[in-house]
Amino acid sequence: MQLALQDGTERDYLLDGPSTCPEPHGSHARYEPRVHLAYLLAQQGHDAHWLAKFADLPLPAAERIADAATTAPRT
Repeated sequence: MQLALQDGTERDYLLDGPSTCPEPHGSHARYEPRVHLAYLLAQQGHDAHWLAKFADLPLPAAERIADAATTAPRT
């Protein structure tokens, strides 16, 4: 997912852990623990404003993560 974190530059970030990436050694997406944590917490029902504060993420990024968590199929 493309997100702009603290530096304001949009980059591809993994929502899940790095072991779920089909190309784990590729440079196509970064693993950021705060993004992964926010995604897991959003799946548990936490809203974007809470995620932004708790994970120290910009609100627009937290909103995109929360939206992805609510539209992702559950396994």
